[in-house]
Amino acid sequence: MRLAVTGASGFVGRAVVALAASERADVRGLVRSDDSARAVAQAGGTAVGVRGLDEAELARAFEGADAVVHLAQVGSERGEATYADVNVGGTRRVVGAARSAGVRRVVMFSGLGVAHYGMSARCTNPYFLSKLLAEAALFESGLEAAVFRPSYIVGPGDGYVPGMVRDMARGEVEQVGDGAYRMQPIAVQDAAACVVAAAVGTLSGHRAFDLVGPEPIACRALVERVARLANAAGKARGFRLREIPVAEAERAARGAGYRGMFADELDCLLCDEVGDPRPLEALLGRSLTALDDALAAAIGCA
Repeated sequence: MRLAVTGASGFVGRAVVALAASERADVRGLVRSDDSARAVAQAGGTAVGVRGLDEAELARAFEGADAVVHLAQVGSERGEATYADVNVGGTRRVVGAARSAGVRRVVMFSGLGVAHYGMSARCTNPYFLSKLLAEAALFESGLEAAVFRPSYIVGPGDGYVPGMVRDMARGEVEQVGDGAYRMQPIAVQDAAACVVAAAVGTLSGHRAFDLVGPEPIACRALVERVARLANAAGKARGFRLREIPVAEAERAARGAGYRGMFADELDCLLCDEVGDPRPLEALLGRSLTALDDALAAAIGCA
């Protein structure tokens, strides 16, 4: 099986490349820098240099591939990286390049909450609209399509759990609001396994999956769970949980950012979106990794 992966040097991309390569797939990771090329090579793939999501270059990189895994996206608009250009236009160019190269299937990441655009205030923002438009671009392409809508993806090197552990070690964790809003973290190895299964398996037509773990959990409870596991690993002791009013976090996010999150990213944290993991388990033919095990793996590298 021959796969081409955009966003191949990212957190999930590296896991996808490594898993596919371990299953003897020929994996091309599309990259824009020498550092990214090294990350793809270390994961077992072949790095292919491209200048962004240019359709002609993508078509050349996709030549001979059986499936494309499209992971390149932005979660907030920073500088010239806009939703319109990257999430929507980039997906359209990937789709066009795949058709030109004769690729039959595209697997893509979207966002958990897309299905509630216009129904939930936190899911009705420019980010979720861009992912909704990206899904539509893929579904109207005539290609076989598998879309995964992820909750938080956790594991060694993720962008969420290690930061929480560092805050615990410093003695204070900030929580936006009452922490009752839920999330449904999934282990990165499970996320990668779902992507590879959709790319190389027998799926046909159009499929959409909520990429969620086996256990929905409120944010406050997740902090408590991470604290227990981090304490057992000797990485955190006592700390203070400081509640930040939602309005205060929103003001910061609309400006310079709240703890690195802009407004749409804060919406993703607060949107209280969960899903049904059973379709993923059917896709994989096994149970998903337990939340404690996924968190422990992330904490071990914090």
